[in-house]
Amino acid sequence: MRSFLIAALLVLLAACEGGGPPAPPGRAHEDFVLTGEFKTSSNTARAITGGMVVERTEVTFENGVVLHTEVLNARRGGDLIAKNGDSFAAAVVGPGTLNVELRRVIEQVLPAGVIGLCGAERPQFIALAYDARATRVTMLVFSGSEAPGPEAAHSRVCARFGYAAPDGARTSEGVVL
Repeated sequence: MRSFLIAALLVLLAACEGGGPPAPPGRAHEDFVLTGEFKTSSNTARAITGGMVVERTEVTFENGVVLHTEVLNARRGGDLIAKNGDSFAAAVVGPGTLNVELRRVIEQVLPAGVIGLCGAERPQFIALAYDARATRVTMLVFSGSEAPGPEAAHSRVCARFGYAAPDGARTSEGVVL
């Protein structure tokens, strides 16, 4: 009886969890968070942010901007950004098989005199889109009140930045060189 009750509570607890992507058996959600140091690979990133360091709950840019973030459910390149809109792959000009890590921006910290990633608007979400090797990452920045997704009507891309990981990035497969 006691083991049945414990099993039932575990099932209920699992049903309440919903903040992250489903992990394959034997793997934790944290294994799927992209981390690493990235250099600029697009003119926009060179001109506005400079290099980027991605950590589990923070994205820091060379220009001093810091994004405090929360990782949300993972997406794929073929998933739509908005209702009747483009896919993540179309927005980054990549294949539908891209991995897309969606993050809610909890806070954007701006140094004096530095413009935010969406200009005067506050970024609400970012999407880090990358292929299996994660040597190139495109960051889409979104404004609007809704998370990007197939039913979103109040979410739009306000910026796109390109980065490269010359020393390898940490993904679900470990460090990729």
